[in-house]
Amino acid sequence: MQRAIETLEDLLHKKILLYQDLVAGLKREREALINTDMEALWEIADEKQSIVSDIEALRCKILTALSEVAIDHRMDVVSFDIARVCSFIPGTHSERIKEPYVSLVNLKSEIRKRSREHIVFIEESLRFLDELIGIIAGAADEPKPVYYNGRSLTGKRQANVLLHREV
Repeated sequence: MQRAIETLEDLLHKKILLYQDLVAGLKREREALINTDMEALWEIADEKQSIVSDIEALRCKILTALSEVAIDHRMDVVSFDIARVCSFIPGTHSERIKEPYVSLVNLKSEIRKRSREHIVFIEESLRFLDELIGIIAGAADEPKPVYYNGRSLTGKRQANVLLHREV
């Protein structure tokens, strides 16, 4: 069991490093979004995909380490939950896993926050461009149509604005 705990601890530290790389990538992504650097955004997207693949590989290794010590975890890569992994560790060894677990939770929280910020930034930028193109195309001068059951009651079609967002 001692060997499995050491392996698990080592894998969690590797996972922490990957999450730190992901946070660094999100920081660079923010700058690329602000600068509208599409080439950098594509490179960062490839890097993030590689990091996610590495994280999934580590999840497999963690699950294998649990299985080797006959812990019935009933998880796979998709349903992986670090809190459940930590709950399987006996009390005498759980202190060694606690610090990496807290670090991972904090990093995941930061990643979620940054991702949400990027989504808001992109949506606001697209909304601004949509309004700008609408002004240029003259859509702002026309009356807004009134809809009932998906049909326009005014009989006029609204100017086609170039940017749309699928819902």
